[in-house]
Amino acid sequence: MTIFALSTGPGIAGVAIIRISGPEASNVIKSLTSRAIPKPRMATLRKINNINTSELIDEGIILWFPGPESYTGEDMAEIHIHGGKAVVLTIQNEISKIENCRLAEPGEFTKLAFQNGKINLLKAESIADLISAETEIQRLQAVKIMNGKSSKKFNELRDKLLKILSFIEAKIDFPEEDLPEENLKKIKQDSSNVLNEINKILNDQKVGEIIREGFKIAIVGPTNAGKSSLLNNLSNREVAIVSEIAGTTRDVVEAHLNVDGYPVIISDTAGIRDSKDEIEKMGIKLSLKKAENADLKLVVVDVKSIDLSGFLDDLLKNDAILVINK
Repeated sequence: MTIFALSTGPGIAGVAIIRISGPEASNVIKSLTSRAIPKPRMATLRKINNINTSELIDEGIILWFPGPESYTGEDMAEIHIHGGKAVVLTIQNEISKIENCRLAEPGEFTKLAFQNGKINLLKAESIADLISAETEIQRLQAVKIMNGKSSKKFNELRDKLLKILSFIEAKIDFPEEDLPEENLKKIKQDSSNVLNEINKILNDQKVGEIIREGFKIAIVGPTNAGKSSLLNNLSNREVAIVSEIAGTTRDVVEAHLNVDGYPVIISDTAGIRDSKDEIEKMGIKLSLKKAENADLKLVVVDVKSIDLSGFLDDLLKNDAILVINK
């Protein structure tokens, strides 16, 4: 089966790229251009025509990547065309007319690259992270993984574990032969060192998840404490509606910030109080859930009515900062 998809972002743009991978890739190019395949990795200007009528659709650049020296390991081609919606859709419709050609599923090109041994799982994940990176820190983390630093570390740990295992197997297979005391001590020490390195990697992974998904801050507290004003000030724009009417914020309002390259998601939540309004009660329930899942809670109270008992006391117990609004 041959797959194809738009590799650039959807919408209107100066240039759009349609990527094709599979045994029919060469046939697709021949059918659309009515000419032979261009030389490998050489940008070639071609007229792209309707397969049945030969009517001109667009002019564009054709790039040919014969397998296995391609991203997916299969025959691949790229069609660089003008990025209008009608142009892209028309060419995709023409490709779909060719037997054994279908639209690719999300991530399927990278899946093929993995299945054909072109990349490992870590690199596949790093490619996805690099594509979705919105901040400099996210980009650096993705590049670090893509460069193979993580794979190298894992392979080193694997080698150490195999060496430890060989000593243990020798002891099991030849129990009558006593291993030198220093060897036993080395096994214990090496095992402890590997365990410490694994725990460090797992802790670093937690930091990596925060960088990937964003550091989550929940602004919580009673009604009319100034939570929405705080969100607007931190965001430098009017994200949330500010009103003296208690219970104005009933749903979670989020702002995505870039703080020195680190992604931060700040959530303004509904004021927490006893309420008989069913909609407001749903908003309060959502507020408590946001607070529970946040990396940091900003608990906002008004200086005129500070009461840290009850739910506020619970909110302040872990990963929280008390903000007093004057």
